[in-house]
Amino acid sequence: MKFIVLSALLGVALADVGYLPPRLPGTGGGYSAFPAGGSGFGVGYGGGANIPILRYVNNNNGDGTYNWLYETGNGINADESGDARGDGTKARGQFSYTAPDGQRISLQYTADENGFRPVGSHLPTPPPIPEAILRSIEYNRAHPNEDGQYRPGQDDGGFGGYRY
Repeated sequence: MKFIVLSALLGVALADVGYLPPRLPGTGGGYSAFPAGGSGFGVGYGGGANIPILRYVNNNNGDGTYNWLYETGNGINADESGDARGDGTKARGQFSYTAPDGQRISLQYTADENGFRPVGSHLPTPPPIPEAILRSIEYNRAHPNEDGQYRPGQDDGGFGGYRY
């Protein structure tokens, strides 16, 4: 779970925000292993700014609990703490970075037996629940034994087995 959350975190934080080496002409849109006009020197890196790591902490306490954090010179930061004891890993963390359009992206999350639950002002929100659906939910909560299931032969009262 820790690896999946960390992979997702890094994927989102680095996704197309200009931190990869520049694309070189004639490479089919990919990244070249060689600098433009160069030899094998610098294999795997085509240039770009060197971004310093300002702070890095990685603690594995040996009892199933952990925490890590990092901050970079270009404003990326992330941290997570978790507990892998018991039935599953429980984690809580956050990350933030500046998007190419200048917007500061900040996301907080919890991951546990209920799944991954992110919170961030940039995330889309669902539309409001229609009034008819809300009334139906309220009715079902008020009448828990009337589940709307078809039950043939159970006092259908001429309604074909449905209970209303």
